[in-house]
Parts: sequence; C-alpha cells; structure tokens
Amino acid sequence: MKKEKQSEEVEEKYSFLQKLLYLFIIPLLFTLVIVLGYLTYEGKNVFEVAQSFLPAKEEVMTTEKEKKEEEGASPKQNDNSNSSQEIILLERQVSEKEREITKLVASLEEANSRIEDLEKQQQEIKSSTKELAKLYEGMSTKKAAQIMMELDEEMALLILNELSTSKTSSILGQLEPKQAARFTELLADNE
Repeated sequence: MKKEKQSEEVEEKYSFLQKLLYLFIIPLLFTLVIVLGYLTYEGKNVFEVAQSFLPAKEEVMTTEKEKKEEEGASPKQNDNSNSSQEIILLERQVSEKEREITKLVASLEEANSRIEDLEKQQQEIKSSTKELAKLYEGMSTKKAAQIMMELDEEMALLILNELSTSKTSSILGQLEPKQAARFTELLADNE
C-alpha cells in the first residue's frame, strides 16, 4: 500500500511542463546538437545551410515612415552589402590560392619522384661501372687502352674514376697524348 502511494506521489510530482521538457525539448536539443556537429565535421557552414531552409524575404513598405527609416539605414546596408561582396571576393581569392597551392604541391611531389627515379638510375649506373672497372682491372693495360679509345668519353671517364690509380695511370700511358691529356683534364675536373 505504501509503495502504491509513493509511486502515485512520484507521478504527481511531474508537471505537464516537466514532462514536455523531458520527453520533447531535451531530445530535440540533443538531436540538434548532433546534426550541427555532423555538419561542422563535414565542413559545411551551418549558417548557410540554415539560410537555405528559410524563405526569401520580401519587404512591403506601407508607410512613409518606414521608407524614411530605410533611406536612413540604406548607407549602412550599402556598407554591409559592400563588405559582404568584399568578403565573397576574398573567399574566392583564397580558394583560388588554395587551388594554386594544391597544384604546386602536386608538381613538387612529381619532381621529387623524378629525382628519386634519377637517383636510382645513377646508383644503377654506378654499380654497373664498378663491375666494368673490375673487368678492366683484370685486363692488360694495352687492351684496356684500346677499348677506352673506342668508348664514349663519358663512359670511359666513369670507368677510369673507378679504377685504381696505378691502373688508370698505366692505361693513360698507353693512350695517344691528346686523348690522355683530355682524360686527365676530365679526371681533374671530376675530383
């Protein structure tokens, strides 16, 4: 019996406004906060979204007093419209600059990938010239000099750079004086 009276007293304690608050207003506010949070997370301007739901405003002037008030307020409105137009222009400029930055970042990344590719190619060339240099180390200096005379100047220079000093000097001694002088200059410039 006591329990029934207590439950009736608890039910009577909640007024109509409290029930309205607990059942409708708080859940509505919670839902509103969730929707605003989601729109903000998605990067949407909440005020622009809200204005899209409002009907267009049509003003009808009925009295001269309202006309005078508007004439008095029109410079302020013009300033506001000018400043809003300036804001729109500035936002456009910012978005254009962001696009330019994005393009520049993409071209920078592309250039970095090209550099990486060229470095890989350079490493491959260096490893292949080291192998060729080992091959020339085993040859007689006379045969190595004959082959060097037939090679492209850049390739011969790469191979000479990888050879030991004694082997390089022996090969240069076997070359014609003009070619030996040329390779000596190129070797000096490389160091």
